[in-house]
Amino acid sequence: MKTYCIPFFVEGEITLHALVHWIPFFIYFFAGSVLVTHNHLWEKFPNFGQHITIATFFIYLTAIDWLCLTPSMFNFSSANKLLFYFHGVPFNIIPLQGLSQEFFLNIVMTLPLGVYLYLINHQMPFSRAILYGFFFSLFIECNQFVCDLLFHIGRVADVDDLISNTIGTTIGFAVMIILDQTIFHQAIKQFMLVGGKSDKLNN
Repeated sequence: MKTYCIPFFVEGEITLHALVHWIPFFIYFFAGSVLVTHNHLWEKFPNFGQHITIATFFIYLTAIDWLCLTPSMFNFSSANKLLFYFHGVPFNIIPLQGLSQEFFLNIVMTLPLGVYLYLINHQMPFSRAILYGFFFSLFIECNQFVCDLLFHIGRVADVDDLISNTIGTTIGFAVMIILDQTIFHQAIKQFMLVGGKSDKLNN
């Protein structure tokens, strides 16, 4: 994923041109804030551990929003890929042309998503968790393409990201299934939005 950074400041002033690139980030940030407050999640899940799950999940989604839908100062080296262009917006639809550092960083980035999916609903079938990971990643990539087209955020929608993000979510969910069968069950249960113990090992 190629990125560039659009600075907020030019000679000490915030430019309107720079702020435009950050519109997608603020849209999703405020949408997430409204969703949390409107649904009264604090009242629905009153336990302290559940509050931690909700709060950190919101922080995690905000971090994903920042990492994926804003111009970034980070530029990870990536393998050379054949890119396609639509109105000047690059995208990659050929999978695994070459693995880069970014591929594995994306796996790490979405590991927590699998963890949160388990804490939100540990009764979720394993196959559905994989689908959630896939569609979450697809949502990100489509947003990157559209936001680059409209707001020029300098992101590249990449099918490799779709693969690596799905892998990361799957690993995170699988790790939680395994840990929930161990002595860590009682600790994990404190952070579940739905109580109980998973039996997904046989699914």
